[in-house]
Amino acid sequence: MAWFNRPQVELFGRTLQTVCEVMKAATFEKTVTRLGSLFNILASASLFAMILLTCLDVSMRYFFNRPIAGTYDVVSLMGAIIAAFAMPYTMLEKGHVAVEILIMRLSRRKQLIVETGTHTVAIVLSLVLVWQCIALAIDMRAAGEVTPTLLIPFYPIVYCMAVCFFVLSFAILVNLLEIWLKRGQQ
Repeated sequence: MAWFNRPQVELFGRTLQTVCEVMKAATFEKTVTRLGSLFNILASASLFAMILLTCLDVSMRYFFNRPIAGTYDVVSLMGAIIAAFAMPYTMLEKGHVAVEILIMRLSRRKQLIVETGTHTVAIVLSLVLVWQCIALAIDMRAAGEVTPTLLIPFYPIVYCMAVCFFVLSFAILVNLLEIWLKRGQQ
């Protein structure tokens, strides 16, 4: 019997296929949430290290007239890490600024259309960022671009940023699926 001719098995008022799809969506959401949390821990650790390094550098400069060499290089790279690694978690927690004054006046259906459109554009833009980060990292590696003082290569950080933007696109998709599920329950 072909798959489309099989009788649907009912379970709690839902077809078994629908239950499996919901379970897959829940697994996908858990995976993306765990990745977002892990990335947020890495961003937090980078922030802590940046604060510690800056305080040590200022103290060494003030008390011993001996600044830590390369502090500017490391702090700059950590800033990129913090910004990129915090984005997926922030998206999952809905921590970005959203202007809803006009959207709140629309009907539920129109709100769903606007939300779907903005989330789709955000996913496309984050995937463009993935592509551009990979292209930039390849170029930086070929050119041998490094930080001025410590000569740390830039390209590994840019590859990490590409991974973060890829996970961000999944985080946006999780938010979009959540919006659709809320709409389906109303």
